[in-house]
Amino acid sequence: MNRLNQLLQGIEPAVKKRAFIAIAITAILLGFWFSNSTAPDLDASRPIVSEVLAPTNFMVHVAGAVVSPGLYELQAGARVSDAVELAGGFTNGALESSVNLARLVSDGEQIVVLDSSQIEASGGYISLNSASAAKLEELPGIGPSIANRIVEYRTKIGSFSSVEQITEVAGIGSKLLEQIRDQLTL
Repeated sequence: MNRLNQLLQGIEPAVKKRAFIAIAITAILLGFWFSNSTAPDLDASRPIVSEVLAPTNFMVHVAGAVVSPGLYELQAGARVSDAVELAGGFTNGALESSVNLARLVSDGEQIVVLDSSQIEASGGYISLNSASAAKLEELPGIGPSIANRIVEYRTKIGSFSSVEQITEVAGIGSKLLEQIRDQLTL
């Protein structure tokens, strides 16, 4: 810096100021140019972090009135209809309306397709994953407020993976769950 001041000593201050600005801009541009020219190229074969962390395949258990109940591997974005199809489709006695075929499924979920004889004999089940708030109000101890919270929670999480998960909804404890467990299905 002292050497630069010695060189610029006889020059007017305005010219000196312009010289400093020109040198600074040149240094910035050269630094930018050299830093970008040595930057590594992105390797297309390396996966993006989100692809590594987000599983693309997962398992579900399909049970009840399907041709081949069991565990099935599905891809991200699969729906209940995909799981039922992998399980060979519905049996003749299946109550197809007992499951929401358009619903997205999640890893570790159990999908239970009811048989029509189960509904007639038991008076019916209420599906946590497809029942409306009005239908949920038919359960003992479930009023409009709690029914709406169940629907909101289901919307937030995508679907219930077990009947016991209903206790995560505010206002539903283990005591209420025991009262309504026999009337619930997924």
